[in-house]
Amino acid sequence: MAFPRLASLLGLAVIFAQLLVGLEGVDALTPQHSLAFGWLARDQSQTPGTIKVDRLVPTPQQNGASRLASIAVPAPSPLQMQVVFDAVRDFLAGGIAGGLASTIVFPIDLAKSRIQNQVIVPGQEILYTNVIQTIGKVASQEGILGLYKGVAPVLLGALPEGALEIGTNNFVREQLAKFRGTSPSSLSLSDEVFAGSCAGFAQILVTSPMERVKILQQVMGAKAGSVMDIVRQQGVRGLYKGSRSCWLRDIPFAALYFSIYAQTRKALQDFRVSRGEAKDNVLDDLVAGLVAGVPAAGLTTPFDVIKTRLQAMDAPAAGAARVGIRTTVSQLWKEAGVAGFFKGFNGRVGRIAPQMAICLALFEALKNL
Repeated sequence: MAFPRLASLLGLAVIFAQLLVGLEGVDALTPQHSLAFGWLARDQSQTPGTIKVDRLVPTPQQNGASRLASIAVPAPSPLQMQVVFDAVRDFLAGGIAGGLASTIVFPIDLAKSRIQNQVIVPGQEILYTNVIQTIGKVASQEGILGLYKGVAPVLLGALPEGALEIGTNNFVREQLAKFRGTSPSSLSLSDEVFAGSCAGFAQILVTSPMERVKILQQVMGAKAGSVMDIVRQQGVRGLYKGSRSCWLRDIPFAALYFSIYAQTRKALQDFRVSRGEAKDNVLDDLVAGLVAGVPAAGLTTPFDVIKTRLQAMDAPAAGAARVGIRTTVSQLWKEAGVAGFFKGFNGRVGRIAPQMAICLALFEALKNL
């Protein structure tokens, strides 16, 4: 399970390195006998319009040996450097915006996780009934800081998650626009759905382990231990427990969210232009984010409930029967029928809609600095 994700992560690293070099591909740098990805450093060469690339190349005369060699390659053009700058800017802005937005609405997320994870037994008291009651109960019993249990992995993962999700969506949209010969704002709905799906696919690399640690801390509280305690106890395979349900949730969510957001934002901007007003307005970003967040979060709630149950397996209240998606689905159906798949619906929508609205508004603002 871990090896495909590691390969994907390494693949993203290679793509990012290619962007930093600013050339069409890594192979453009290396002769046929050299390593495909072996440069160590680069600096300005003496020849105008070129840069010097230092890399390790095999020595044919000595088995397994290599030496450091320098070659002059064409320097990236201003257009290529602009592409690199835009990509890095979008990834960083997405990470910062994601971290701030996640922190602001985190207590709602904690309440949602507590509600989704509790097993309802007839005749027994229901501990958590709704978001407001849950937040109040946690604050009174565990203190205000108790509302932020599990926030550490969110903050640690927010930068790469936001960077991968928003950055990938923007990058794919720009590439599709170039291919179509149009602007990103003029892409079709199907293109927006495809770009959003790519964003959801990319973010799971960091979302799954982050969610696993966060949910264990939210559900188990102090018993779960620190982030490093959980990492040591679970290992790589344990951190990716429930990752299949992340795929089921995050890809359709991102496809729905980013496509609805883009279409709504464009409609609002066109309306402003028709009235002779400025096209860019932070209020449009917030409204589009809220409009997109409600259906995207609501329709994917069943997958979120399944994911929460699977990733809370080690919590005492989780029950030993939860061993996979099918078993979890069966258990939820026995507990409450269709309603069981929409536990925490208000909490999820109430968190996701404002969080993504704030995140996208911050992203647009940071991008334009």
